[in-house]
Amino acid sequence: MQSPDIAALRQDARERALARPRWPFDGTVADGVAGAAEATRRYVPSHAARSDDAVVFLHGGYGLFGDLELQDGYCRRIAGGLRVTVLSVAYRLAPEGTLAESADDAVAAADLLRRDGFSRVVLWGDSAGGAVALAAARDANADALVLTNPNVDLTLASYDDAAPGGPGRELSEWAFARWAGGGTPSSAPDLAADAGGLPPVYVAVGSEDSLLPDAERLADACAAAEVPVRLRVVPGAAHGFMGGPDLKTADDVIAEAGRILE
Repeated sequence: MQSPDIAALRQDARERALARPRWPFDGTVADGVAGAAEATRRYVPSHAARSDDAVVFLHGGYGLFGDLELQDGYCRRIAGGLRVTVLSVAYRLAPEGTLAESADDAVAAADLLRRDGFSRVVLWGDSAGGAVALAAARDANADALVLTNPNVDLTLASYDDAAPGGPGRELSEWAFARWAGGGTPSSAPDLAADAGGLPPVYVAVGSEDSLLPDAERLADACAAAEVPVRLRVVPGAAHGFMGGPDLKTADDVIAEAGRILE
């Protein structure tokens, strides 16, 4: 494909996010910084149930766009539903940044939370944020991973073109080639190739998502490496269902994912 208008993609995503009503949240929300990331946003529920646990949240957006506004509602629902502190990270994006730098930003956020006294840190990534969580998991010493609709094989070799509800293939190829492939999609990593050493993993994906094979391969790789893993396939759901109208299913996924902290 021709080079996309990155500035327009980023602006459009931000405007759409800002146009959504703020999700009600009983707690404090404060912006800050961690490492080289552009910014962070911390959600602290008024009555935290898990004072030793915290979540680093990594947004989607093809590794190309997205900021703290993109999935603000998702973060509020995690923090409020699980009553746990959530630190959302505006990690570095392609083409200015690389996946390795995005992962460094996630590691810096995890380190910040541990310096603040949290003894267990979960990396929680949605879509491309799932790739960041996987890439950062070992260096961040993550205690668990929660991945929703994750990008896993960034070569897109596992991408199901017949599925009706996936992210765009052409934009994914263009973005991942620059974010993680050094200029070519075939050089991008398959993050399910080596699951050894990962912490426990929870994966949720829609049955209509082109990334379903990615999620299934990751679950199989984790099982083969004797990594505790739970895969939930949501019937009829497309990519991005966590931000869709089926709030009950999204909240059920959050609650189920939260059991990884128990």
